Amino acid sequence: MTNAYVALSNDLVMGRFRIEERIGSGGMGTVYRAFDERLERTVAVKEIECAGADRVLREAQAAARLNHPTIVTLYELGERDGHAILVSELVDGHTLDRLARDGAISDRDVAQIGVDLCAALTHAHKRGVIHRDVKPQNAIVRPWDSGRRRAKLMDFGIAAVAGAPALTATGEVVGTLAYMAPEQAEGQTAGPEADVYSLALTLYEAWAGENPVRRGSPAQTARQIGQVVPSLARVRPDLPKAIVAQIDACLEADPRNRPALGRLNAVLDRHGLELDDECAVPHPGGAESILGERSLPLILILAGIGVVLAALAGPAGMPGAALVCALLLAPALAVASHPLHAFLPVAAIPLGAVGCVAATAALVAVASRRPVERFVLGAVGFATYMTAAVGLDAGSRLALSGPAPEGWEASLTDGLTEVVGTLGEPAAVLGMLTLGVAATVLGWVLRAHPALALVGAMMWSAGLGSALTALGNGAQGRQAGLLVLAAGLAVAIRASTTRPAPPPPPQPLAPAQPALHH
Repeated sequence: MTNAYVALSNDLVMGRFRIEERIGSGGMGTVYRAFDERLERTVAVKEIECAGADRVLREAQAAARLNHPTIVTLYELGERDGHAILVSELVDGHTLDRLARDGAISDRDVAQIGVDLCAALTHAHKRGVIHRDVKPQNAIVRPWDSGRRRAKLMDFGIAAVAGAPALTATGEVVGTLAYMAPEQAEGQTAGPEADVYSLALTLYEAWAGENPVRRGSPAQTARQIGQVVPSLARVRPDLPKAIVAQIDACLEADPRNRPALGRLNAVLDRHGLELDDECAVPHPGGAESILGERSLPLILILAGIGVVLAALAGPAGMPGAALVCALLLAPALAVASHPLHAFLPVAAIPLGAVGCVAATAALVAVASRRPVERFVLGAVGFATYMTAAVGLDAGSRLALSGPAPEGWEASLTDGLTEVVGTLGEPAAVLGMLTLGVAATVLGWVLRAHPALALVGAMMWSAGLGSALTALGNGAQGRQAGLLVLAAGLAVAIRASTTRPAPPPPPQPLAPAQPALHH
């Protein structure tokens, strides 16, 4: 790196941009934070190293055609000591890959970011500009604005401008290998379809936590380009089918088979609200952890459950009890985001014994951030309490159900009909719905500011207590103090474990990437 390339603090560039500090560097240059003394604003100054005038001019021409809220704005183009200078908007925010790595975005955020990037590319394509390097590192996301994030697409450094002379030799490949469309990797002319492919791959990685094309080396990645991309449903079967189908279609090897950008935008916009907006997307490598790191504890827990049930049904001579336990655990395991969450409903037994089975809903609301999981675990919590009460001959005392026949534990038939069968009675159905809805609602309440969440939790406690007085003899609705305490603890726990994101440092227009890298 030559002295001419290194800008010093307090340097004045182009007679108006005062260099403050270096904030980034890459294969084609270095980015500085600077102050525009004429317009009195902070900007990003990118000094291009080892780049021909044609390439820099192309970047400026491409960016100069674009003026859109979802595209980083280029302000000025100049020269210093033989190096090109690009002055651009300095954006407060973080790149998509950084946010995914830090667990700072949800599934719904990704869809909204995708809508913004579709808008950016649509604007560019209408003006004859193909980005050719769409990837998570080139999507910068600002903090929440009007209830949603606002993403901006940056770095049109290798953009192809329609109608401009070709600046690369025939067959030359530019772009980032792991996000490159097959036709672009082969050196063919990259059209709008190439940006559609790269955007779909970017969203795939954000949702799945892995890039299905990237391999251990550039050569292995290059061999993977053009192969059939595994469906997004392989690692995220919980996503809406319409979104999965659209992403899969955009990753077709033949550009003629890919849907138009407008279609992808419409699907993301229409179905984005169906996505979870609480849980963070898998971090890079997250898909592997789902199949790897999480599979080991899940296997161990399932093995332990199997051993316990086998012991109950065999040596202990209690197949009826084993059947009841298996039927209660099955739905909990099916929805639990963590294997240990499946055992949360068991807490309903001791909590019910002290007259506060409703606290189970508070426990589930704190532990789980997915509405479906909260509802199922809350409902299973009451089902667990109900079957325990019947099995232990307490159901009649609570006016919930009659007692189970003596020795039901040793009979599969009695366990199924006399214990599990009581879950079909009106009191049981009402109780399961009450706790399921209560856990779901409290989860939403806990997302509010702690002060508002506390008020909402108190109202939640009053409503839930009143609902439970209608069950049986009303014993579970009488411990109002315990229920208020449980709701207050839920607010405190969520507030202490939810760390607000600090204001992100300004993020500059990233320097262009090398011509070919992994």
